[in-house]
This record gives sequence, structure tokens and C-alpha cells, in this order.
Amino acid sequence: MSDRGQTLRQILRAAHCRSTHHHFALDATELVQTDSGKRLVSQLLRHHARYLAGAKDPDVRFRDFQNHVVHVDDGYWGGAPRVAHQWYDRLQRYLHQSRFDDAAHAAGVLSHYVTDPIQPLHTAQTPMEKVLHRPIEWCITQNYMDLLAQWRQDPTRIVFQLSDQPGWLGEAILQSARLAHSHYQTLLDNFDLAAAEHDSKQGLNEVSRRIVSQLVGLSVTGWARILERAAADAEQRSGQSISTASLTLPMLFSAIRVPDRMWLKRITYQNEREKVQRLVDEFRRTGDVEQNLPSEVRVLQRVRTIYHREKEYRQAKAKLAAAREALVASEAAERQAKSHDANVLPFVSTEDNVRLHVADPLVDAPSIGKKTAARFAGIGIHTVGDFLKADEKTMARRLATRWITVDTIHAWRCQTMLMCQLPSMLAREVQLLVGAGYTTTDALAKTDVTTLQSAVEDYSATYSGRRYLRGANPPTSDRLEIIIGDAAHAMIKLKRDNAMHQDNSESSESANASQSADVSQTANQPPQSPQRRAA
Repeated sequence: MSDRGQTLRQILRAAHCRSTHHHFALDATELVQTDSGKRLVSQLLRHHARYLAGAKDPDVRFRDFQNHVVHVDDGYWGGAPRVAHQWYDRLQRYLHQSRFDDAAHAAGVLSHYVTDPIQPLHTAQTPMEKVLHRPIEWCITQNYMDLLAQWRQDPTRIVFQLSDQPGWLGEAILQSARLAHSHYQTLLDNFDLAAAEHDSKQGLNEVSRRIVSQLVGLSVTGWARILERAAADAEQRSGQSISTASLTLPMLFSAIRVPDRMWLKRITYQNEREKVQRLVDEFRRTGDVEQNLPSEVRVLQRVRTIYHREKEYRQAKAKLAAAREALVASEAAERQAKSHDANVLPFVSTEDNVRLHVADPLVDAPSIGKKTAARFAGIGIHTVGDFLKADEKTMARRLATRWITVDTIHAWRCQTMLMCQLPSMLAREVQLLVGAGYTTTDALAKTDVTTLQSAVEDYSATYSGRRYLRGANPPTSDRLEIIIGDAAHAMIKLKRDNAMHQDNSESSESANASQSADVSQTANQPPQSPQRRAA
């Protein structure tokens, strides 16, 4: 298998690899060290056509470029960690079902989302970067083999290590993005566009070559470590080893296809070279790039614009919510002062007409799927009641993920409480209400249907709102009127119950005080004489 595997790699590297993603996916297979990982590699090489196709599909088929990045200085914006987790789960499912052809494709796709954030230009976006993005990537592609060799010869080369903690894949991507981002400006400053225009291999100077060679090595070793982890997880899950694939026929078929693959490689080279040249010509002519702007950069610009608009929208809604909640802040403070136990449930309905109860498993709560529920279970949060009792900051700290923040947990708790308090609430309804700034039953009770409908419709038009709706329509004004009425009824009942509890407490305190006074009075009376006691 070793000799055939090496021969197959040589054929694929010479004729089938047309991009750095192809090279990352292929070269990483040589660095896999574990037995289970080598068995998985044999399947990937056997199905190399699907494997290499998957490595480029995010660029040519999915074109979800917002998921190829992690913008470190912009709140870690970008969907690479989230989508990588999705494809890792898909890879595990295919391996468990012995669907090795599909597993090879899933592995190739996953390699793209893992390695893209290791490219410094995928960790931020600036006006100069949009001009140099395509030329730099083109230059790296043309220098790839030299860069990989430089990394292998470097005695101080960096390698990739994985954590054993939950969320290790997302954390690995974020950590790699942080390292890559530290070289962002240096790479832009040290790229020679004029030299690259004359010779595609001359754009990188000594400084930038060392940076890129280290990141190339990080990409290859990182993907190798993830393949090892994926193989181990798959075999542990199934209780049996991944079958070792024969590489004789794949080697023969790959050799047969060398002529057409080489032709396609030359066409790809020529097309990309022409695109780079047109971009450079436009920049020299106009001082900017618009007509020949890479689709990747164009899509990122649009999505980032939407993201920042939604961010501004959320900030405005947060101010509105803060103003509304300020009206009832004194009441909340009073209730908190009366509580002697911090670990108590907030107000929940005891009636059967609510869709969510405190004894239900946490996975039934809105916005919390099976994977997220499993993370909470790992820190002892199993039920809705556990979730509502626990401190938000403590939960965020113990979960130790960058995508489940205190703000995220707070939003989920607000959604959960609304669903536990109000009758017949749907998950998407509480998600829309909280997203629109109505995070408490009291806030709903004090608003009017016109204001509420406007806020919900505005939020429903955002990306997050559309995602919650999943093609459904926002709540009608009639439905919102019902929700406001239910909220008002719930608050009236809550205040009545609190008043009764306070009266009972005061009565009990008065009785205790009276009894204490009687005892004290008796104790303070002087002792009587025998005659007086007899009388």
C-alpha cells in the first residue's frame, strides 16, 4: 500500500492538483501517523476524485465565501468554525455507514473550511487587500512546492496540535486564524505586485516567503492531525476498524487520466493568469478594482455590509430594550432583594397550556439543538430548570467556546422563559420576540400591538430573522394581540401571587412577634408570693 500510495500521490500531484487546496488535501495524507488514520487515508486515495473535488467545492459549487473566513479583529466574524463542525459530523456519519465515496468528498470539503482561515487574507478585509487578494493567492499557488520544501527544511518550523477539550475543531480553526492574522499586514506590505506581474513566482520576498511557508506547513500538518482524530473517532464510534482500501485500480485510472488532467491544469493556469492580469491592468488604469474584483471578495463585501447593518440594528434594539426594561428595573431589584437563595427558578407557569416546562430536557428549549444540549450536559445542565437556575456567566465560562457567549446564553434564556411563561408559544415566535428586543413577559405586557408588530417585522427581514422563520410567515397582528394579552394575564397573576405571599409572610411575622412579646412580658414580671399566687 505504501509504494502504491506514493506512486498515486505523485501522479495526482503532477496532473490532478490545480490549487493549493488540492495540495493541502493530498500532502496531508503523507503526514498521517496513526494506524487508524492510515486506514482512512487509503479510502481517501481510493476515492481521490471525490476527495479532490470536495477540496474545491466550497469555491466552485457552494460559493459560501462568508464561511471561508474568520475576521479576528471584527469579533471573529465568519462561519468557518460552524460549517467545519457540520462537515465533520457529516464525515463521521458517512464513515459509520461505510459510505467511503461520500466520506472522501466530505473530508475534502472539510479540509477547505479548516485551511482557508490559515490564509492571512481570510482573517480581515481592507481596501488594499481586495486589490492584492487574487495576485497573492495566485503567487502562492505557483510557489507552492518551493514553499512546502522551505517549511520542511526549516528546523524551527511550526506544527499543528489539537486540543482534547470539547469544541477542539472550532478552537483549532480560531487559533490558526489568530496566528495567520498576526501576519496580515506584513504579507500585504511585503508583496511586490510589479514583480509578480512580470513573473508570478517573484511576488514574495524573503520575509513573506518565510511567513507563507510556515502557514503552508501549518495547513498540511493541521489537516493531517484532523484526519487522525476523525479516523479515531469513527472507529471508536463504530467499534470496528476502517477497512483498508486497495490502491491498484485507482493508481491505474489516475495514470490513464493524466493527459486530460494535464490539459485541464494548463487551462486553469491560463484562465487564472488572465484574471490576475486583467485585475492588475484595471488597478493601474483606475487606481481601484471593481469590474475584475474576485467574486470571493465581492461576496464577502456584501455579506459583511449586511452583517454590520444587522449589528447596528441589534444595538439600536438593545437600547430600546434597555429603555423598556428600565421601567421595571425597580421591581426586579425588589424581587431579587427578597430572594435569599440565588439558585432559584424565575417565574414559570404551572399551567398545562405552556409548551415548555422546567422538567423537560434542555434539547426541547428553543435555539438549543442536540449538539449544544450535549455541551451543556457536560457541565451538569440537563433540564430546562437547570438552565434557568444557572448563572449565565458561569455557564459561558465552563462551556469555554467562543461562539457561545454570555449574550448568546442570555438570549436563549429569555426565549426559554417566555416559552415557559406564556401559553402555546412556538419556538420561532419566542426567537423573533427576543430578537426584536422583547426579552421579558413584562415588556410584552406593557407594549401595544402596533409597536410590537413593527419591531417583529423589522427583525424578520434580517438574516437572523429569516433563519428563525425557515420560510414561515411572521406572526400576524391577531396573534401578537393574543401574546400581549397572555403576557398581561401572566403578569397580573404573578403580582397577585407575590402579594398573597407577602401578606402571608407579614401575618406570620406578626404572629411570631406577638408570641415573642407575650413570652418576653411574662419573663419580665416579678415573682409572686405564695399567698398572691393562691389568691
